[in-house]
Amino acid sequence: MSIEQNKAIAAELIQAISTGDAEGIRRHVAPDATWWVMGFPRDRTMTRDQMIRGARAIIDKVLPGGFNMKVHGMTAEGDRVAVEAEGHAKTVEGKLYNNFYHFMFQLREGQVIRAMEYTNPKHALEVLGDVVKRFDRH
Repeated sequence: MSIEQNKAIAAELIQAISTGDAEGIRRHVAPDATWWVMGFPRDRTMTRDQMIRGARAIIDKVLPGGFNMKVHGMTAEGDRVAVEAEGHAKTVEGKLYNNFYHFMFQLREGQVIRAMEYTNPKHALEVLGDVVKRFDRH
């Protein structure tokens, strides 16, 4: 795949994550992919399905309007795409969720095979709290 194709896949994946579109995530993330999120759950690597379940739980229970992620920039080289993004949403309780993200995606044959997600886990726990804590125990 070309660098521009990889960037387009990354942009589509961010949109799918933003809305909790499980099928969109599955389309762009390989079944054997690994997904690591800074700070939680316990700095462990998740499978694609664990990541989807976690994102869906947060959207279903806390952020009914989704994460509303906006891509601020992308840099790509070879099979890797770096994405800077910002999530801006209101919780069901009316709290503001405004977190910043850096994703590093490694792709193979048009799908992400490895994702590293850097964000502010303190803000996520403060705003998304109970859902993140429940997910962390699984």
